Amino acid sequence: MNMADFRAFVLTSLRYPQEAARMLMALNLPMSVRWLAVGAVVTLSAALGTAAEIIFAAARGTEAGPNVAPMAMAALQFGLVLYGAWAMSFFGRMMGGRGTFPDALILVAWIEALLLIGQTLQIFVMLLIPILSFVGSMALIVLLFWLLIHFTAALNGFTNIVKVGVAVILIFIGSGMLAGTLLVSLGFVPVPQNM
Repeated sequence: MNMADFRAFVLTSLRYPQEAARMLMALNLPMSVRWLAVGAVVTLSAALGTAAEIIFAAARGTEAGPNVAPMAMAALQFGLVLYGAWAMSFFGRMMGGRGTFPDALILVAWIEALLLIGQTLQIFVMLLIPILSFVGSMALIVLLFWLLIHFTAALNGFTNIVKVGVAVILIFIGSGMLAGTLLVSLGFVPVPQNM
C-alpha cells in the first residue's frame, strides 16, 4: 500500500465507514498482524501524547515533562483497545450480531490509527490557533463515535444505525461509570474530600 492508497482508505473510512470496516475484515489478516497493529497504534499514541505534553510545556515556557509516564500511558491505551474490541464483539453477539474478537481487534486498531491522525492535526491547530482547541477536541469525540457506531454495525451485520448508536453510547457511558467506580474502590483515584 502506497501513500495514495493509504489516503484513499482514510477518506473511505471517514465517508463510508461500514464499507471500510468490511474491507478490513475481508483481508482476513493473521492474528499476529492484528496484534502488531494494536502494538503499533498503542506505541504511537503514547509517543504522541508524551510529545504533545512536551511541546505544549515548551510553548507555555514551563518545565517540559509528561504528567503520565509513557509506559503507563501505553499500558492504559492497550487495555482500552482490548476492552473496546471485546465489547464490540461481546455485546454485539448478545444483541444478535455475528462479530468476532479478532475482527473487532483490527477495527479498533484502525479507529485508533484514524484518531492518531486527527490528534496530530489537532496539535498543529492548537499551536497555531489555540482558541480552536475545544473545537478540535469535540471533533475527535464525534469522529470516535461515528467510527465506533458504524464499525460495530458492520462487524455484527446490523442495519439499524440508530439502535446501534444508542447501544454504543449507553455501553460507553456504563463502561465509564464502572471503570470509575473500580478505580476509586481500588485506590487508583482518590475520593474527593469535603472541605
